[in-house]
Amino acid sequence: MKRKPLQMMLLTGGLALANVASAQLFIDQATFTIQSGATVTVQGDVTSNVDIQGAGKVILKGSSNQNVNMNGFTVPNVEIDNAANVTLTGAAKVSGVLTFTNGDVLLGNNNLTLLNAASITGASSTKYVVTNGTGRLIKTALGATAFTYPVGKSTTSYTPLAITNSGTADDIGVRAINTVLSAGTTGTAFTKEVVNNTWDINEAVAGGSNLSLTASWATADELAGFDRTRTGISTYLTAPAASVGWDLLNSQVAAATGPTAGLYSATRTGVTSVGSFAVGTRPVLSPLLVSPKVFLQGAYNTGTGLMNDALRTNVNNLIPTTEPYSALTGMLSANNAVRGSGGGETSAANIVGPSAGASTNNTIVDWVLVQLHNGAGTVISQRAALLQRDGDVVDVDGISPVNLAGNAAGTYFVSVKHRNHLGVRTAATLGLAKVSTTNYDFTDGLSKAFAGAVANNAMASVTGSVFALWSGNANDDISVRMTGLNANNNDYLRLLSALGASTNIQTNVYSKQDLNMDGSVRMTGLNANNNDYLRLLSTLGSSTVLVTQPTF
Repeated sequence: MKRKPLQMMLLTGGLALANVASAQLFIDQATFTIQSGATVTVQGDVTSNVDIQGAGKVILKGSSNQNVNMNGFTVPNVEIDNAANVTLTGAAKVSGVLTFTNGDVLLGNNNLTLLNAASITGASSTKYVVTNGTGRLIKTALGATAFTYPVGKSTTSYTPLAITNSGTADDIGVRAINTVLSAGTTGTAFTKEVVNNTWDINEAVAGGSNLSLTASWATADELAGFDRTRTGISTYLTAPAASVGWDLLNSQVAAATGPTAGLYSATRTGVTSVGSFAVGTRPVLSPLLVSPKVFLQGAYNTGTGLMNDALRTNVNNLIPTTEPYSALTGMLSANNAVRGSGGGETSAANIVGPSAGASTNNTIVDWVLVQLHNGAGTVISQRAALLQRDGDVVDVDGISPVNLAGNAAGTYFVSVKHRNHLGVRTAATLGLAKVSTTNYDFTDGLSKAFAGAVANNAMASVTGSVFALWSGNANDDISVRMTGLNANNNDYLRLLSALGASTNIQTNVYSKQDLNMDGSVRMTGLNANNNDYLRLLSTLGSSTVLVTQPTF
């Protein structure tokens, strides 16, 4: 007997009929047509190995989770009205409207594709497409008309992404992924300062797209330290080799918009490469790596060729775990006010304190401030960093190069400042890169430092061939002096003011007036290693009463 296809027509007198299937809807090599205006309401699972014909609607209205397997075929219109959710167990396509009334659609490892003019309505933070596997929500032929992908990584995290494509129309797919990883799709998960979500975007035809993205998120997805007033969308670049990494620049950072319907959002335009996208600040800023080396005259020991780390090993554990420079307004003058990716840097107690162990070349002496200057000399970014005993300036982990994140690779001046020493700046611009570190040693030549118009040398000679930042700057300015009317510009008077009339010694203190960096402020003692007044005299010498930092 010859098998004939089954054709089901739901249209009577121009009025739609409601066909309720309390069990499964299974279409096997049959022609199944839902006429315009008609609906098929299904309370069980749906399986089909052919396209569903017509312009009607399938309503998924079960009381428990419903599985849908279209085997990659098309349904004209679908309504999700199931608080227990709908799960795709095979790829599906929608040619008309996907309507959310109640519940989510969980994709698993299956794609849900909206064809051409197909659209989505009714999605919100309580009903959307959950990309809980490798499956994506795909919009075919996405062009200049904005389309919002109502996606989330789980049933409790709604992170929609709106995309406009002003380039060549293409099939654009999106999925939301839990966490943001250091290498885009691999690496270590960031634990702070980002929205805990990666938007993974792909396209059918490589190249030609020009996307505008608006990513949205709820407060619950913001990790510790996330700064909503200063954020942006970053993408992880996989090529060329010199550009690999997250790419967000400080110039692309702004305050988030919102909240709208409980969601904040950020926008980025001109995106021509798809891949991994994240919202945040420092962890997803474009790296810029530099490794300066400086000595501090006040802490330098000519016998060992290293600086002392008495502040770290002092009984009171004096080096703070949070940088001290945000409060030192004299070091952040008018043209130095741009913090870039810096401000509020923190380190761990086991890096800056006694628990780091016995003194070595690499134990920490103190915090310093590293500044990035453009070709005109203006500070455009800065970051507090840590100084090791052997002079290496490292990031807050105590070992890595300083990352002046958020700045593009290029040529810059770099300066290093300390809270009670005069600062130093490179004599010429340096070429700084994103994936390789530029080293610069200030300690082995006076010519390494920018001298400007100062009468004295830009650095102090601590031995015949070793140079260091001038010590004695007790009042947070750009000079060391024992002249002047008050403690605002006279370091000797600042030292007296710090001690007061009733004492000539303060012990176990983290103070700008501790000029020899031994954890105490005093005007008694045998030599400049423990007497800050003698340290000041030693800096100035017998022939001068003033040492000045060049202007930079």
